[in-house]
Amino acid sequence: MLFRLILGISITSLLLTILLIFGDSPSFRNTPVQHARVQLFTVFGKLSNFYNYIDKRTDGKFIQYFGWLVPIGYVIVLTICFQQFWVKTKPMIDIGQINMSYILLSMALTYGSTILCALSDPGTVTIKSIKSYPYLPNQLIFFRDNKCNTCQVSKPARSKHCSVCGHCYLLYDHHCVWVNNCIGWKNYKWFFLFLVANINMLVYGGILCYQALSSHLTQLTQLWRVITKTTDANKVTGIFLILCSIFSPVVVLFTGLHLRYIYLGVTTNELDKWGEVEYLVDLGSLYKVSPSIGNETFVEKARDSTGAIVYISLKDERILISEATVSGYTLTPVNSVVDDLVNDYDRGFWNNFKDRVLI
Repeated sequence: MLFRLILGISITSLLLTILLIFGDSPSFRNTPVQHARVQLFTVFGKLSNFYNYIDKRTDGKFIQYFGWLVPIGYVIVLTICFQQFWVKTKPMIDIGQINMSYILLSMALTYGSTILCALSDPGTVTIKSIKSYPYLPNQLIFFRDNKCNTCQVSKPARSKHCSVCGHCYLLYDHHCVWVNNCIGWKNYKWFFLFLVANINMLVYGGILCYQALSSHLTQLTQLWRVITKTTDANKVTGIFLILCSIFSPVVVLFTGLHLRYIYLGVTTNELDKWGEVEYLVDLGSLYKVSPSIGNETFVEKARDSTGAIVYISLKDERILISEATVSGYTLTPVNSVVDDLVNDYDRGFWNNFKDRVLI
């Protein structure tokens, strides 16, 4: 019964994770996969509204405190799995001194990266932290003189306010539920180490579990019978093998996704902003203006309340150019995000990687 329950939870978790991460890709647009993802987010939205209601009743602390259940639960499950591996699976394998050292190192790396990722400062926006912060507004997706309405502090380029943590963070990437912490300028390296540590644990653990079970096999088709019909140690080891086989590809794909973001010179948070820019380009509404108006070098074509064509600010939708003043500017349409726009934050994969992971 326990075996089937764990298997069912694992498969369900895998399907939900794949649906959330990849269900909105262009190849799934207007398909049942995308509709299922929308419904899932609708459910999450209702749960979020419920949590927000309780959060208001607890002075804004409930969601943050409630979020610690996930990393604490993760560490507890991890500890139980390690203990069961040590008691049930390890005696089935002829482990030498080198492999034993690597097992202990893998366990320590998984615990250490989780703790570092959960407890480290993502890079809170302060006067002191901004002084060493290298990113300037590009006047396309980030603008000068932006102010956080909640924190009442100036928001540098690439920063964002997290409603769960209640702070603005530099080079904000996302809020990670697995560690109940935001991922930003100062702790992205620990998040990346967390991903690598989990890949190592799952892949290496899966190999060891298969080695432990392979001594009972004469052919691969006997694997299910060995797991379900033999000893308790084989059942535990089989569960570990199934879990490793299910979650290692997911973590590898998720890590690959972040490597792609590093290659593109964007954060997870900035994808939505670039998506809005791409939407304006597709509509034919984004123009480069010369000379620039203040610090703004791009404008959006729109119509005012009378129906006249105007050009508005991307920052706050103020009318910057009217019909009466348009002759004083050169407006060049942006036809392609790739060909006509430059991502000022993309310095090439290796430099992006150093800036994000090796700082």
